[in-house]
Amino acid sequence: MIESLRRAILRRKLCLLRISLLAMFIGVCGVQSAYAGITITPVSWNVIGLDSNDQTAGPDTYQIGARVCNTGGAAVSNVVGTFVWDSANAYINLSGNNPVNVSSLNAGACTDFYFPVTITRTASAYNTARRYHITASATGFSAVSTPTPRELYVEHLVSQNRNSVLSITGPTTVYVGQTYNYTVNAKTATGGYEQLEAFLNLSNVIFQVQAIATTYTAPPGATNDKFYSDACGWDNNPLSPTYRSCIGPDPNAKAGGTISTTYTVKILSAGTTTASTLIYDFSGSSYHYNNDYGVGINSITITALPESADLQMTKTATSGFQYDQNSSKTATYSLSVKNNGPQSASGTITVSDTLPAGLTYVSGTGTGWSCSAAGSVVTCTNAGPVANGVTMSAITLTVTVGSSAVPSVTNSASVSSPTFDPTASNNSSSITSNVTWVNLQKSVSGSPIPGTDLTYTVTFTNNGGASVNFSSLSDPNPPSGLKINTNMYFKVGSASSNLTTTGLTLSSWKYSNDGGTTWTYTPASGAGGAPAGYDGNVTNVQWNFTGSLGQTAPNNTGSVSFLARIR
Repeated sequence: MIESLRRAILRRKLCLLRISLLAMFIGVCGVQSAYAGITITPVSWNVIGLDSNDQTAGPDTYQIGARVCNTGGAAVSNVVGTFVWDSANAYINLSGNNPVNVSSLNAGACTDFYFPVTITRTASAYNTARRYHITASATGFSAVSTPTPRELYVEHLVSQNRNSVLSITGPTTVYVGQTYNYTVNAKTATGGYEQLEAFLNLSNVIFQVQAIATTYTAPPGATNDKFYSDACGWDNNPLSPTYRSCIGPDPNAKAGGTISTTYTVKILSAGTTTASTLIYDFSGSSYHYNNDYGVGINSITITALPESADLQMTKTATSGFQYDQNSSKTATYSLSVKNNGPQSASGTITVSDTLPAGLTYVSGTGTGWSCSAAGSVVTCTNAGPVANGVTMSAITLTVTVGSSAVPSVTNSASVSSPTFDPTASNNSSSITSNVTWVNLQKSVSGSPIPGTDLTYTVTFTNNGGASVNFSSLSDPNPPSGLKINTNMYFKVGSASSNLTTTGLTLSSWKYSNDGGTTWTYTPASGAGGAPAGYDGNVTNVQWNFTGSLGQTAPNNTGSVSFLARIR
């Protein structure tokens, strides 16, 4: 009894000591360091093969892979997978990149490394094997390895029509650095097979497989996160007496039926490749592959293009767009360029704008931009680069507006760079601007005889493409260019307007006695030596309006008038 108590007390002290030591270790090293590490496990079958009757037909390349997981509490960097041969065999060799790597692996995350292995198409390859292992390492961590011994064994494969590809979906043009999905739909015998691999043979030079999601109808609702289904418990150990056979826990279990596998891949490099789907299995003591291998919808040709940057042009009209036959009017555009990524746009960024008839280049300005014009073609350049997500400094493009721009003008601008742009549809932007033009026509009626009244009329017509806020109209007295007699008296109270259906309302008249510098003069009968009813001091008359002058006849025209006597 006492001895038992002593042993219990001792066990408790040892337990407390272990807890104290563990606490000290965690306190010194930190929780993440205490549990940091990477693991590696095989994710593909050890059986490969050639057609049993014709070695020149059927598959010869197989994806051999391992899954690397970060079991720590923090991301690890520079995770490298390396395929290592442990024996020699001239008929079995790697045909892709080795090693392969990912820049970072988050805590608790896994990634798969796949290495294409190709069999020489010769009957001598049958029933031969080559041993291998795959290692994984990361910055700050020692390399880990898949179990050894493990080998790839070349079997005789029989072509059969029970295995076939239904469809392959996914983009045929892809861009370096971007991520895409490819889905393979296939079928096997209804009940499936003890061993099954169904995969899209993707080059590890161009593609990095980031995730795999597979569903089967046999057994119902079955799923998988790799393309290899070990349904029967396969013995991969070449030293085992049951090597290459089903050992359980359920040696009769099967998987297959209708299969759907989605690959999430990242594009690593540019190039063109044709990927075929291979469906091969073990059942009834023999090995089989799909007889549609490499033909029809079984394969897909994918072109990977270099790094890309989606440049987007946005053009807006910021002011102006008024034509005046008596003076030059300017208008401005704002040209904005944004990089929608996914990479930077390197090299010279070029904006081009071919001005339509009616617009003439004045200037182009913007931080980092240099603009010039050759005829109607305006070119602005920026040395770049433009990072992903960055909107460049806008270009302010100033133009003069001519009569050809009336009633509206459409102008387009485009952007380009040496970096490939996958979305050409947004490289250009076009905008249509209504151009206003109020045409003034002046006329005079009456006999040019001293002491006679002349009627001066100014007709205004909106010939433009939009209504005009028509606030005032001024007319010199005497009229410019009138050379019959320069001595005239303004007839007091003669100013009038004919606004008809214009929508304008006359709010006031104003007069100037100093050539239009000020508008505060009030006409007076007999002023300036004029006879009664006239004013000799008035030099200008101004009509002021409220409302807008429309652009559609008959609502687009009106007139004003006044009387003056020749002295």
